[in-house]
Amino acid sequence: MLITGIKSRPVYDELTPMASGLNHIAAAQGSGGKPLVRLLTAMTPEQLASTTVLYSTESFTGHNFLSELQQFAVRELRVFPGNADAVGGLDTVLAAAEMGTRLYLAGSEGFIGTSMQVATSYGMHRDEVLREHAGSFVRRVWCAHCGHYSENVAHRVFVCPGCELNLIVRDHYSGRLAAFQGVKADSEVPGELPANEELDT
Repeated sequence: MLITGIKSRPVYDELTPMASGLNHIAAAQGSGGKPLVRLLTAMTPEQLASTTVLYSTESFTGHNFLSELQQFAVRELRVFPGNADAVGGLDTVLAAAEMGTRLYLAGSEGFIGTSMQVATSYGMHRDEVLREHAGSFVRRVWCAHCGHYSENVAHRVFVCPGCELNLIVRDHYSGRLAAFQGVKADSEVPGELPANEELDT
């Protein structure tokens, strides 16, 4: 169900090897390991040898593709217990990246969004990055009232940990904030909340 007529959802790609890349960095979390396995399978031995893989085993769906990722002869495989750790690892790897580096991201919208913030901070352009959504539809939500970020929101209505207002998650995504917008759910009729459905699109 759309809350407003505005729907600015991110548009995603399918991960395929970028022939123009001299070096490749592939980062994924949880279910994002599946498109990463497909990507690595499609790479040439030379591309694999120039690829650094970062994988977070944190998963919202229970899927873990670490054993499959360990089968590829990549330059380096770095494993992280959580998504924030993997994004931090991506920051470290990109800090040392050279011209001609191509980036591949796969996983939840929150993971992809925060990873894109890091990539953008290093001046990576959109044509140097491929992003594929995989797994859960949990969202990263920014409260329009107090500025708090809530990670892994799974329902349309939730209580903001920052200001304790009941928020409704709008279908407006901000690439700059890497988050969907949360606004007061009962602003028109105080105390009257919309149905609290699960986010599934």
